[in-house]
Amino acid sequence: MSNIRISDLKYSYSDKCVFSGLNFTLRKDKTLSIIGPSGSGKTTLLKIINGELPYEGSIIVSDIVVNSDNIDKLRNKIAVVYDINGFVNELVKDELRFSLENLNIDPKEINNRINEIDDFFAIKKIFNKPIEVLSTNDRALVKILSYAIYYPEYLALDDILLYLNERTKILLLNYLNYKNIRLINVTSNIEDTLYTDYTLVLYNGINAIDGKTFDVLKEEKILKRLGLNLPFYLDLSIQLKLYGLINRTYLNKEDLVKRLWK
Repeated sequence: MSNIRISDLKYSYSDKCVFSGLNFTLRKDKTLSIIGPSGSGKTTLLKIINGELPYEGSIIVSDIVVNSDNIDKLRNKIAVVYDINGFVNELVKDELRFSLENLNIDPKEINNRINEIDDFFAIKKIFNKPIEVLSTNDRALVKILSYAIYYPEYLALDDILLYLNERTKILLLNYLNYKNIRLINVTSNIEDTLYTDYTLVLYNGINAIDGKTFDVLKEEKILKRLGLNLPFYLDLSIQLKLYGLINRTYLNKEDLVKRLWK
């Protein structure tokens, strides 16, 4: 059984139709990127999945029907980060502990979770710092970890990965994978789809393309027609392939350079 199922989703506001019958299924234990042109409904879809907006149709997350009666159950399944502001506490350490203390988690377990985070991210160097003095990368990381630390099944990020540098992104993905937390990556940056197993492309309220991320990115003509540019190294390798200089496409710089220098 799939972990996320969207069936015949309809949603409108102010006489504007955002979704007119969207269908999508995400296989169990897979990660997802949601991408599309501006105004295609990416953030709206995330809010609907998170139970924040009323809708018509059916949405099921980890066997829980998304409706007003199941909000508390849903909060244990999915956590959503919409921006890197709006912190509750002044210091990093207090922000990381906040949600766990509200859940009455044992203090020893809280310390274990924070120590585990430090093992991945070496976060003790900023632990006692005010959040307002942090770099954009560190502030975004603290915001994400303040949600991830209570171990939801899904962690959804609304255009948040773009604030992280490459190294931090990789560390975050490793941490989420280690804790069996599945990433839902809503993004305006097609490069960031490469961090997830599957990609859903939205356009005018419909599912324009979906599937394994690499298969979606192969749909060059459709993506460009939707106003989406391919990741740079994938696009470059396609052009080189057309000229007969290579015989396959590549997703990253390292693999492409190795091939060109053979």
